[in-house]
Amino acid sequence: MVRTPFLPVALLSVLIAAAAAGCSSDDDAGASAPPDGVSCASVASASDESSLVSGLANVGAGGCVVLTGSVTSSAPIEVAGVALVGAKGSRPSLTVTSGTAGAITVTGGGSQLGNFVLTGAPGVGIAIAARDVKVFDVDVSGAAKAAIAVVPGTEGASSAALKDVVLEKNAYGLYVQGEGVEVTMTGGRVAENGGSSLSAGAGVVTTGGAKLTLDGVTVEKNEGTGVLLDGASTRAVIAASTISENRERGVWAQGLQGTLDAPALRIEETELSKNRIVGMGGIELKGIIIVGGSVKETVASPVPTNLAATELIGDGVGIFGGSTDFKIERTNFAANGRAAGVVDGSEVGIIIVGGKVEPGDSGLKFVVQNSKADVQIADADKSSPASPLGISAPKIQLPSAL
Repeated sequence: MVRTPFLPVALLSVLIAAAAAGCSSDDDAGASAPPDGVSCASVASASDESSLVSGLANVGAGGCVVLTGSVTSSAPIEVAGVALVGAKGSRPSLTVTSGTAGAITVTGGGSQLGNFVLTGAPGVGIAIAARDVKVFDVDVSGAAKAAIAVVPGTEGASSAALKDVVLEKNAYGLYVQGEGVEVTMTGGRVAENGGSSLSAGAGVVTTGGAKLTLDGVTVEKNEGTGVLLDGASTRAVIAASTISENRERGVWAQGLQGTLDAPALRIEETELSKNRIVGMGGIELKGIIIVGGSVKETVASPVPTNLAATELIGDGVGIFGGSTDFKIERTNFAANGRAAGVVDGSEVGIIIVGGKVEPGDSGLKFVVQNSKADVQIADADKSSPASPLGISAPKIQLPSAL
C-alpha cells in the first residue's frame, strides 16, 4: 500500500495560503495581459483617459499600455517606443476627439499598436512617422481624413508593418507618402471609404517615392480609386489580393518610372473584378508587370472622354499617354463592360502574352489605337473597332496626407 505523506498542519496552512495568493495574482495579471506575441518590459493598465495618459508617459521604453476597457480621450495620443494594445481576450474601443493630424501619432521606433478599435477621429486616425512600427488587429473607422497615414519622420525614413488591419468607412483608407517610407500590409481589408471626388474615398494612396506591398489584402467598395499610385520613384507590389467593386477605377497609376527588370509596379496573382471604368490602368508609365490573376467584370460607366463626348467606359486594362515597358503575362480577362483592354498612345514595349482573353457584351478584346509601335499581342486577342474609342485618363489630384 502506498501511503500519502503526512504534512504538518502548520505547513499545510502555509501552502494553501500561498496557492490562494498565487491564484489571486494570476487573475489580476490576466485582466491586463497583453495579446499573444507581445513582449513587455513593463505593463501599465488603462481603463480611462487618466490612466491611459499616465501609462504612456511612465511605462518606459519597451513597455506596454494595455487597454482593459473602452476609453475616450479628449486629447490626441502619442506613442513613442512602447506598445498600446487591447487586453488579451478583449477588443476594446478607443475614441479620440481631437488631433486632426493624428488621433494617435506614432513617433518612436519599434512602437506597436494592436487589438483595439479606433473610431471617429476628427482627422487622420493613426499617423506614423517612425521606423519599425507594427500595427496588428486594429480596426479604424470614421476618420475624417486617412485611417492610417505613414509619412517621413524627423529622421526621414519611416516603416510600418500592418497585419490583419481593417480600414473602413473613413474619408480614405491607407495613405503612404515620401521617399524612405516603406509599408507592408498583410491580410486585412480596406473598404467603404467615402468621398465625392476621384481622390476622396480612395482605398490606398501611395505617392512621393514611397514603397508599398499589399499581400493578401482586400480593397473593395471604396467610393474613389481602390489603389492609387503616383510619382516617378514610387514603387508597389500587389500580391494575392482582391481589388473589387471600387467606384472610380480598381488600380490607377500615374507617372511611375521603372523597367521590366526592376518594375515600378508588379501585380501578381491578384483578382481585379467589378471595378468601374477600368480594372487596372494608368498614364505616363514605364516598367509595369501584371502576372497571373484575372481582370473581369469591369462595370461600364458614363465619363467624359478625349473625344469631347460622354461614353460608357468599362475596360479591363487601360494603357495610356506614352506608357511603355508594360507586360501582362498569364492573366485572364473576361466580361469587361467595354473592352478587355485599350492601348492608346503607347510607345514601345507593350507585351501581352498567355492568359485567356474573352470579350464582354461589346465583343471587344484588346484595342490598340494611336500608337507608334506594334503591341506584342496575338491577333486572336485583338479587336479593331470601326472608329477610335474614347478614353478617360485623367491625372488624379491627390489629397494631402495630414
